[in-house]
Amino acid sequence: NPQTGDVYAMGVYPSFNLNDRAGVSIDRFRNPLVESVYEMGSIMKPLTMAAGIDAGVVSPSTRYTDTGCIEKSGKKVCNYDFKARGVVPMQEVLNQSLNTGVSFVADKMGHGVFVRYMRGYKLGEKTGIDVPGEVAGDISALDYAADVDVASASFGQGVAVSTVEMIRALSALAGGGKLPSTHVVKA
Repeated sequence: NPQTGDVYAMGVYPSFNLNDRAGVSIDRFRNPLVESVYEMGSIMKPLTMAAGIDAGVVSPSTRYTDTGCIEKSGKKVCNYDFKARGVVPMQEVLNQSLNTGVSFVADKMGHGVFVRYMRGYKLGEKTGIDVPGEVAGDISALDYAADVDVASASFGQGVAVSTVEMIRALSALAGGGKLPSTHVVKA
């Protein structure tokens, strides 16, 4: 529930039978939703876009010229399909999942503002969920961010967070801008 942080269910596959643990390694007992971090990829794009809108640097009517690939810190950053789309409005950045589009948004914000929003979503921090073994994500690439680090982070690469961290951050978008405290409901 994005307003309250209530988690109604968590599921992990593959499963195992607690009554028959023969041949099951201890790793199978881990809950990767709270005990593992991942480069989440494109699911980060709505967070970047919302930050840009909130910071006042883009609006739904803002357009940019998509060339398919851009250069950041001497490295090539491209859309997933390497294709250019021409002049594109911000909604299409999300609809078409354009890496260069969210990089444009992050550039418009500037490094400091972009990083402030990512920390404001509390990425890289434990959520405090009442499930054992929670780990914090790693967004340390943003500490001394080169242009390529910010561009990559804007579309969810180069930074790693837990699933529950990402769910909490996305809840802020659905919950009126408030970041909820996550907890598993009892009933």
